[in-house]
Amino acid sequence: MKGIKGLRFGMLGAAAIAVAVIGGLLIAGTAAAQGGATLTVSDGSAAPGEEGDVSLDAGSVGDPGLGAWTVDIAYDTSVITAVDCSAEQGGVCNAEFAADMVRITGASAGGLDGDTTLGGVTFECGADAGSSDLTLTVNVFADATIGDPQDIDPTIVNGTFECEAAAPDPTVVVDGPVVGTGLGADSGSSFGWLVALFAVVGTAGLVVGFGAQRSR
Repeated sequence: MKGIKGLRFGMLGAAAIAVAVIGGLLIAGTAAAQGGATLTVSDGSAAPGEEGDVSLDAGSVGDPGLGAWTVDIAYDTSVITAVDCSAEQGGVCNAEFAADMVRITGASAGGLDGDTTLGGVTFECGADAGSSDLTLTVNVFADATIGDPQDIDPTIVNGTFECEAAAPDPTVVVDGPVVGTGLGADSGSSFGWLVALFAVVGTAGLVVGFGAQRSR
């Protein structure tokens, strides 16, 4: 009996170890997937005095998906000003969170897998050309684990907003004299020139023909 009991306890112990190993592998797989997550603010541009848009995007978020986020976008107020912003996925956005900062925040009970746009910001350029960095600060970025959300450590990709004048349309310059067709505004005189040319050609033809007749 002791041998049977020992065997049973041994089997139970092996099963417990197997469950622990499998659970560890699943957790490791989830951590690896979350480790590849990204958070990106796109580049933008506009002419001085004009407006342009950028977007805030989460990328490559694995199961159980992105559950909560609070992200700030800092910029150079001497170059651009945030004049509007919008939040996606049911979030909220504050274009005047600070003098030089926009905040986008939100939550999803079901989790957002893969690539997701979290919001957008409209910037207005000042009167002069220039460039501003768009720098992200992550306050909250967690998954949708029920009862125990886990922090996600995304790779941050900052952006740049350029204020630059539009390039002028290219001008084609043709060197040298312009060769016309003779059918322009002075087509009357050109027509007379063509008649004279045809007369010369006709006379040459007659001379050649007469010479051929004499040679016979």
